Amino acid sequence: MKKQNWYKLLYQFAIIGILTFMGFRLLFDKAYAPDFEAYCPFGGLQALGSYLSLGSLSCSMTSTQIMMGVVLFIGIVLFSRLFCGYICPLGTVGEWIGKLGDRLKVRITPKGFIDCALRLLKYVLLFITFYFTLKSSELFCKKFDPYYAVTSGFDTDVVLLWALMAIVALVVGSLFVRLFWCRYLCPLGALSVIFRFSWWFLGVMALYVILILAGLEISYVYPLLVITAGGYILEVTRMKRVRPYPIHITRNTETCIDCGLCSETCPQGIDVARMEKVTHTDCTLCGDCLHACPEKDTLQINKKSMKWLPAAVLGVLIILGIVAGTLFELPTIDQKWGTPEQIESAGIFEMEGLKNIKCFGSSTAFANQMRRHEGVYGVATYVASHKVRVLYDTSLYDDEKLQQLIFVPVKRVIRAVTKDVDSVIYYTLTIDKFFDPLDATYLQHLLNQKTDACGFQTEFACPVIVRIYFPAGTEPGREVLTDVIESKNLSFTSNDNEFHVKLPYRVVTFDDEPVKMSKGEYASAMFVPTTSRFNSFSSFSDDVVSQYILRMGANSSLKARYSHLVSHLSNDKGIIAFETVLDSAGAEMGVIHYVDTITLPDNIYSAVNADTLVFHYSDGRTGKLANPFSFPDPGTVKKTER
Repeated sequence: MKKQNWYKLLYQFAIIGILTFMGFRLLFDKAYAPDFEAYCPFGGLQALGSYLSLGSLSCSMTSTQIMMGVVLFIGIVLFSRLFCGYICPLGTVGEWIGKLGDRLKVRITPKGFIDCALRLLKYVLLFITFYFTLKSSELFCKKFDPYYAVTSGFDTDVVLLWALMAIVALVVGSLFVRLFWCRYLCPLGALSVIFRFSWWFLGVMALYVILILAGLEISYVYPLLVITAGGYILEVTRMKRVRPYPIHITRNTETCIDCGLCSETCPQGIDVARMEKVTHTDCTLCGDCLHACPEKDTLQINKKSMKWLPAAVLGVLIILGIVAGTLFELPTIDQKWGTPEQIESAGIFEMEGLKNIKCFGSSTAFANQMRRHEGVYGVATYVASHKVRVLYDTSLYDDEKLQQLIFVPVKRVIRAVTKDVDSVIYYTLTIDKFFDPLDATYLQHLLNQKTDACGFQTEFACPVIVRIYFPAGTEPGREVLTDVIESKNLSFTSNDNEFHVKLPYRVVTFDDEPVKMSKGEYASAMFVPTTSRFNSFSSFSDDVVSQYILRMGANSSLKARYSHLVSHLSNDKGIIAFETVLDSAGAEMGVIHYVDTITLPDNIYSAVNADTLVFHYSDGRTGKLANPFSFPDPGTVKKTER
């Protein structure tokens, strides 16, 4: 009876089981937000490369992912490609499908020239992946990686066609060709082989650093090309005679009975039965051959009976990577634009708990915001702790003034004020632990769920000033409103996803009496105009431009979606602008400027009431969104006066 390699199977079942549990939990618990990439070493290595070349981490990569990448490198240099043999879910799927292919007698193992030629593909993919990642600081592998595509539910980062091709290559390829994805397409597989020849990788990198320090400007493209090309050449020329790992499999030729079970069992198809030391570059030290051997002390680890050693080493490496990742945090971005003298004398301001600092994109937006202010010389962001560090001129700013620069005041309409309401009541209070726009979103959901509030606005102070508006006669008492704001938990649904959030807010001060104002005054106080021009707006003269005016009504509470509506309207080349204004009664109106020789009012009305909004991202991609807007009444038409 064939012996099972339970050391490897325990790892494989554990990984697949954890991923399956996370996937099923996500189906039934909409508030659950699993991080399927939390310990991805390949993403961590790309992020580290991005950090070293551009000074920024890719996406929302963390120190833990980077340390798992470093541990991968150390593990390969000292032991073997343990991740490929035990952990990688794609490798596990490919191996299990391959066993089905063997049962059906349809799987082959390419050899010779075909095998060598196919191995080039993963190096090409590795070069492309790192080239675009280092160029943009965004993980290019997300566009095609079958693991990310499936676990993310084909996220917007995924290029559908590429991902489907990769999934087909993994599933169908593994059925007919031994470990097709791992051997021929996996960029991490190529990188693992390069790390196997660590002297080559480290040598090229050392030479590159020396030339940079010598003052030469050399693009990262050249060492990347040399490393990948050299890795491929080394793999195909030294495939069967690579230097043994410090820990490797040995065969006792005196006790071996030449049954060939070790070669037959090897997932990689290595002919172990013909080797005294397994020196093949494909060996992952998975241990299948050790467990298949029927003769005691014939196949061993370094001539010793330690079948458990590779699995134990892998466990130690994983623990070390996780622990090391908690000891430090690299900045997602670290940008300095001041002169060396300014940087030298700059003050340092740090602030934690900024929930909107959550990825490379939001970090870049924050840096661009701060760059506009005179006397700010640089910023660093840390997405894991939602922290920022700001370098600033101490003669211009103190901590409070810097907080004011970071603070983004908001005005939020929660619900439209109905026609039968004549006046509005507002309370003014200050809230501690309340600062960034995400806090405003949480407050909006709280007030919407537990009160009749129609809107609120924030103003900078320490703590932040919040003014909350209610239709007259619906305002709660102070104690009730305080209890609402100081709720410890919040649950809400957004885009069909459920969220559960723990809240830290505390009401510090509360004005004694509410203030009454007219509905028109409220509309003016809360109004934030929207203006967007497109489709060659300035090229059309007044005599061909008309206005289509819509009453926004309840749509005013959807300001966050105005950009999607505007992008959708721009698909009609006759529509050239969108803006919002207040009428004499204080009601918000949407004004759509259009060229009456190109499009018609009926077309506009159909567009704003379409079932789906078709909008465009800044990079040219197209997105779709179920239309949240509703305009039951057609708009009015008037000529534009500019």
